[in-house]
Amino acid sequence: MPQTILVMGVRGKTGRQLAATLLQHRGVRVRGVGRNTTGLNIPNLTLGHFDWEDPSSWSEATADIDSIYLIKPKTADPAATVASFLQRVRNLKRLVLLSEIDADNRDESADEHRVETVIETSPHTWTILRPNWFMQNFSEPSFYLEAIRDAGELRVPTKGQRTSFVDTRDIADVAAAALLESGHERCFYTLTGPQALTWNDVVADIGRAAGHQIRCIDPCLDEYLSALSKKGTAEKTIAYYRRIYGAIREGRTAVVSPDVENVTGRPPRMFSAFVSENKSLWSRKHP
Repeated sequence: MPQTILVMGVRGKTGRQLAATLLQHRGVRVRGVGRNTTGLNIPNLTLGHFDWEDPSSWSEATADIDSIYLIKPKTADPAATVASFLQRVRNLKRLVLLSEIDADNRDESADEHRVETVIETSPHTWTILRPNWFMQNFSEPSFYLEAIRDAGELRVPTKGQRTSFVDTRDIADVAAAALLESGHERCFYTLTGPQALTWNDVVADIGRAAGHQIRCIDPCLDEYLSALSKKGTAEKTIAYYRRIYGAIREGRTAVVSPDVENVTGRPPRMFSAFVSENKSLWSRKHP
């Protein structure tokens, strides 16, 4: 029987990949929503408007949908926003939340922890994904791409610790399985790549592939956050960065999980393969 799946954040790194992955399955309709969906060209994808800050947009976006891929909103109180949203949604077959690695170990007051709690206590059939840092952070505009390609340096406060970066295509494959198959109910999946690498090693690998030297600068966390504060970064964002970089510095992102392979039946993609596929993006000859 055909089913319609709502993919939130469809222009994002995981949303657009998941939409394309789901549309490869027969009998699956995908409604991709966001505040701005212009310029997104995925065949057979239905686009719609959705704004977490505008509850009047929720009803049309969720009309006649069977399952939802949900990403934490960037509102003043994400957990309250998600709770309000779920109260308006009926008869869901499945709900898949994109959370974050280590979210369960953070303070109970942290937004990502509170959103997970809302999902866990909802009446819906849910799965929670906890991916590690995305490989695609290095290849996406407005993330690390410009710093690597143009400035030739990346500044991250990691204390030399390792991270098992995960490819967003692997996240999409696990999310698709959780949305389409049984057996993933009330499961938490930690999604990582097959190896944990230092950020210095990662930047060096990219530099070799791109054909120019890239420096990895590893400042102390307080220095890094102070610089962001002086640039006008919001205090809530500063607190979030303290949590996620703190997790790296304490070694909690170095875990290598079997969950991608357990769900998909194949090993997660290697960082070296990702670098090989995208090396032209980091070349200074790139237009």
